[in-house]
Amino acid sequence: MKRTIIFLLLAALTTFVFIGCGGEEAAKSEGTTESEQAAEVDATSQPTQMTATNATNLQEALGPKGSWIIIFEDDLTVGEEITISGEVYEEEGAEAPRRKLALYAQDSDRNVTARYTLTVPRLIVDHVNTRIQSGEVAGNVYVNAEGFELVNGATINGNLYFASEAIRDSATIDDSSTVMGEVRLGPITDAVSRPTQMTVTNAENLQEAVGADGSWIVIFEDDLKVDQGIMVFGAAYEDEEAESPRRKLALYSQDSDRNVTARYTLSLPQLVVHHMNTRIQSGIIDGDVYVEERGFELTGGGTIKGDLYFADEELRESATISDDSEVTGEIGIGSLD
Repeated sequence: MKRTIIFLLLAALTTFVFIGCGGEEAAKSEGTTESEQAAEVDATSQPTQMTATNATNLQEALGPKGSWIIIFEDDLTVGEEITISGEVYEEEGAEAPRRKLALYAQDSDRNVTARYTLTVPRLIVDHVNTRIQSGEVAGNVYVNAEGFELVNGATINGNLYFASEAIRDSATIDDSSTVMGEVRLGPITDAVSRPTQMTVTNAENLQEAVGADGSWIVIFEDDLKVDQGIMVFGAAYEDEEAESPRRKLALYSQDSDRNVTARYTLSLPQLVVHHMNTRIQSGIIDGDVYVEERGFELTGGGTIKGDLYFADEELRESATISDDSEVTGEIGIGSLD
């Protein structure tokens, strides 16, 4: 009889404890909102790295739900503005958020074996501690957050703008890295004022016209002689809908039927082409030309009175020289350095 009573008491106590615990878990579950549960899932499922292959997944990778490191495996060209945003941490216990654009490949000893180029109208950096490493961003970069880094031989083929003096002071550009344009203070509103065409009359406005804030088409109305080398650089797009940047040196005049009525000569020590899809059309470059970007064109009866050098064989293969155009000197592989 005593054993039966003890057994019944234990069973009742076990049932009470089970119900009590279940009720507590239910209370906890009821106290967690759907948005909190979703946030917990998002926090644990954020990828540590993502590979960028097109404009859509690049923006996803650099957005608030993207990865701390973004891997590039080739050059990438996008026709729209890209923004690095959010607050992304390398790992759970990290003290501060950070982002890294890994524009390179490396071997097992971490030696860089290839460098890649991201070509974009504008890259907006709204994320603290963003690093661009080893490769190239072709386009203007606007930094609105502290801790920006350009390191390990990285290049900005354009201008670099900082939203404030404090943000500029917090940035790091190491000695191995380069900004081909200007480094200055300025808001993103500067970017919308880019002209579609510019007419050149002297060395100063020629370099401005073919620089980071210049126009996609550069108009000549007469021969022009300059004493210094000129570099075509940046990422100029013909219009907002263009998928890729392009540049055109229009060394000619034409009538209403687009027949060439005059050809002009640009004389200079050397012309360095560090802009994608640059076309020299109908006129004459009197000097050596060095091509450092893909898609170069010499068309419309254009002439280079000098040598034409490509930085590598791949760039030479990507170039077009029309049958009616001419290079009077050597066509080969080489660089200005």
